Amino acid sequence: MTNRRVFIKSAAAALSAATAASASAAATGYVRVEQIDGVWWFVGPDGDKFISMGVNHIEPHLWLAPYNKAATLKRYGSDMVSADGHFDTNSAAAQKWIDRQVEICEDLQFNTFAKHTHPSIAPSLYQDKIYYIASLETAPLAGWREGNGEGPRPDVFSPEFRRFVEDRAREVCRRHKDSRYLLGYIYTDIPSWLLGQGEEQTYPWVNAILALGESSPGKLRWLDHLRNRYESAEGCAKAWGLPVSPTYGIAWEQMGRLTKWFEPADAGRARQDMVSFLPVLADKWYGLHRELVLKYDPNHLILGDKNLIQNYYPFLIPALKRYVDVVAIQAYGRWSHDGPITDSIYEQIGKPIFNGDGSHSFVNAHQQQWGAKGFRTQAKSLEEVASFYRETLEGMMAKPYMIGWHHCGYLEQWDEAERGDSPRNENGFMDPFERYHTVWTDVIRESNSKAEEWHRNAR
Repeated sequence: MTNRRVFIKSAAAALSAATAASASAAATGYVRVEQIDGVWWFVGPDGDKFISMGVNHIEPHLWLAPYNKAATLKRYGSDMVSADGHFDTNSAAAQKWIDRQVEICEDLQFNTFAKHTHPSIAPSLYQDKIYYIASLETAPLAGWREGNGEGPRPDVFSPEFRRFVEDRAREVCRRHKDSRYLLGYIYTDIPSWLLGQGEEQTYPWVNAILALGESSPGKLRWLDHLRNRYESAEGCAKAWGLPVSPTYGIAWEQMGRLTKWFEPADAGRARQDMVSFLPVLADKWYGLHRELVLKYDPNHLILGDKNLIQNYYPFLIPALKRYVDVVAIQAYGRWSHDGPITDSIYEQIGKPIFNGDGSHSFVNAHQQQWGAKGFRTQAKSLEEVASFYRETLEGMMAKPYMIGWHHCGYLEQWDEAERGDSPRNENGFMDPFERYHTVWTDVIRESNSKAEEWHRNAR
């Protein structure tokens, strides 16, 4: 099979060769997506169609743990950490370290630094060497961020939040708008639109709106929403268990001052009110971000949020159809389970999909306290992990709408390391000293090299 890698580390000749082999679309100088003969592809700046095979969690703390820090500094240079002991992205060692990770990706047929490339790493170290994703992260919507004490959820209707998003978009786009190898902009890592199940389900973003004051745009938008659902303010207040004066009744304006919305008298009606407000929030969230990102960079793709595969709720679908170019999922299941779900997502949204975070793992002797991401498929050995890897990638590539997989894990993490976005250890096809788990990496290399061939035959 023709090698279609898109690395440019050595020289432009590498891209020229890849382009000559696979060009079938116009060159625009930027990455885009296109449906060609019924099959979706990323299309590179020179017109080369490709699948984004990415790696997540290139993060300094995984190389600077108690068990491997000395080996890392010996390999790349002691200046990888500054005098205060912190990672120094401006050091010669940091560039040497990133260059080595690009080489490893090239060897294993990966072509993308994915969402979870740590923000402490200056993009200039890699953005002209490999495809990559730029993150905005304009609000702490993920459950793991809330667990870290981050918050609160913003009033997305407020001019203050608009200014904040515009400032962030301007800053991020300034760094990436001219990049030939940027896949696109992503917002939040697995936002928690809903929490819990069934009768215990809660709506954390609506709850944040309910707690706002009467002059806040979000609270005013909530009251407008309720006006369309109730014949009177008094009827609404009674459903929500709000105090109603027997002499004066209650006015909508008075309800705007109240923050005691959390013990409704009619729980079912209140739940319907909140659920029907979620698409209003989603439309504002996605619409605002698309508008402001494209204001400062009209040439790159909008990837939206990376939502869990089971969290593509009906209320999200209209906004995603309208405001994103590519759907980013997070999926850890066997393909026999996940494939039917992605079929449904594509049927509803009609946009190409990539798995922005997912893997299978075998929890080893060094991971007994915290386990490892990717444990859900309960692999019994690395050989089985490797088998699941090929099964997953081949299954994805048989779908004409699947255009990438960003593997959750790169360098294996052990229990003694600093935690990242989760208490679980990072999965990895290399041990903490960058030694390949060859029983797995041999399968990765072979499978990744066949991904485009499998996808060309997708139907």
